[in-house]
Amino acid sequence: MKIKTEFLLPVMVLFSHNSQALEWLFEPDFSASERYTDNLRMQITPTRDNLITTLSPGVLLGYLAENQSLRTNFKWNELIYHGDSELDFSEKIGNINHQFNGERFKTDLAAQYAEQSSINTQLDLDGSGNLQVQVPRTTRSISPGFTYNFTERNALQLGYNYVDVTFDRTPALADNLGYSDYDNQQFTATFIHTYSERLSFNLTGAYSEFNSSSDSSTNTRFNFFGIPLEQNVATIYEQNSTTWFYQAGLQYLFDEQTQVSLSAGMRDTENKTRYSQTVSYDPAFFTGSSQEFNDTSSASGHVFSANLNRKTEWGDISLSAGQQLNPSSSGNQQQSTTFAGNLRYNLSERWSAGINASYLQSESTSTFNRGRASNDRTYLSVTPNIRWRWTPDINLELSYSYRQQDYDFLDDSAISNNLQLTFSYQPQINRQVK
Repeated sequence: MKIKTEFLLPVMVLFSHNSQALEWLFEPDFSASERYTDNLRMQITPTRDNLITTLSPGVLLGYLAENQSLRTNFKWNELIYHGDSELDFSEKIGNINHQFNGERFKTDLAAQYAEQSSINTQLDLDGSGNLQVQVPRTTRSISPGFTYNFTERNALQLGYNYVDVTFDRTPALADNLGYSDYDNQQFTATFIHTYSERLSFNLTGAYSEFNSSSDSSTNTRFNFFGIPLEQNVATIYEQNSTTWFYQAGLQYLFDEQTQVSLSAGMRDTENKTRYSQTVSYDPAFFTGSSQEFNDTSSASGHVFSANLNRKTEWGDISLSAGQQLNPSSSGNQQQSTTFAGNLRYNLSERWSAGINASYLQSESTSTFNRGRASNDRTYLSVTPNIRWRWTPDINLELSYSYRQQDYDFLDDSAISNNLQLTFSYQPQINRQVK
């Protein structure tokens, strides 16, 4: 299928060279799913069941050249909550990735813009676990990288990552301190030594800065001996954290099908937290009040990761474990410990079965929680599934998910059962080199 260049994104032209042959990429796709859950908001009590329809058109545009590539992905998720229309949402996600390979160096540039549902994001690593309300979440991120090969065995990687997250809270939800806007940036340097074709070592140093803030204002009307009064309570919460990371690791290839990677290190974190509350009255019959609390704390912790991937004729398996510090919509940085496993078994040429399991334990790094609820939690998810490759273009998948979230501050658990049927369609399009 030939695609005229004038219909492609102008940004592609910026990275192209007239002297090179280009393979243009155009890959549309579409998926639709029906999901039933008996506890959408992961509440302890009361629970409520929901039927959710998701329609997801998308397209990949880009090109491949001799020494560079560009891929842009656009995805639209239309979420329809039957019987709960106030939760309906249109997610819009755009990604761009460019790579260039020089004689001794390589550059990478990745960026994302996403408008997503808070209900779909709060169970992730950077979520607070709170699914009680639907709040639009906007994420902007950019990650440039540079790799230089000193020799065939030694290389240096430099990277930068910036992410900015905001929540579009309406006035009716302004007093909800469960979500906080935040930004986080990290600088990373990694030295890689290739000992052999199968074994390589790496040393990594990184520095990150995290900033978050949230504010709320509540108004209460009451009568004081027949005099109408309005009380306003304004609350501000802010946190700033800086962290140094030091990590060493290795990567070993047992054979062409099996690869393992291990790394471990330390982190040093300093947190600065501010909490203030102002109470005023209208008319000023009473004298208002204000209070402010500041806290500074330092902490050290471990960081590690372990990954095992194996592909065979019957399928593939992957296992992972890790501990890291990550920004969070709860307004604090969180130390997260994770374990995950994925298994895919090919029953036949068209049928396959699998199971995905994950465990997350999340702990706030700040010891300052005045005026804020704790967000420490554990989250478990187990999802067996079966997939049918109807045609080369069409797949059908039926899955069941068991989810359990333990709230440490309540010493109680919320459980959810989910059943989902997914239809996906990606037409096979021939690419043309021009």
